[in-house]
Amino acid sequence: MPVSTLVRGRAGRALDLPTRRRVAERLRLALRALGRARSSATLVFTDDEEIRILNRDYRKHDRATDVLSFHLQVLAGEGDPAGDGIALGDIVISVETARRRAHGRRLGAELERLAVHGLCHLFGHDHRKKAEATVMFALERRLRRLPLERSG
Repeated sequence: MPVSTLVRGRAGRALDLPTRRRVAERLRLALRALGRARSSATLVFTDDEEIRILNRDYRKHDRATDVLSFHLQVLAGEGDPAGDGIALGDIVISVETARRRAHGRRLGAELERLAVHGLCHLFGHDHRKKAEATVMFALERRLRRLPLERSG
């Protein structure tokens, strides 16, 4: 399975199994669309307390954030051949921050958006400079628009 999930801290109370599965399926679909179905990623759903510690320790920002990505290999975009068939890394999402920032969207949609955002980071994309942001956000939009398969 190319996408595994882990639920930690208070996220366990805020996240139901169907939502968790749907977010993981969004990432599997994105990996397939990018020709990276053999690559894997781990989705970690957590709370503000844990993500704040990670953000402080790894990015020197002592505050909670919505999503952090921890790549296992530096890649030069989703087409980088080194990204085929490998463990890409971890995408850590604070369910608490996601809920606050959903702005009227349902939580699941916000978690899907954050997961795709994190995946783009695992492939080496960034949004610090305008030109990079344009490329990354276009890729995000494309991956978020892919229709999820309906089960049942």
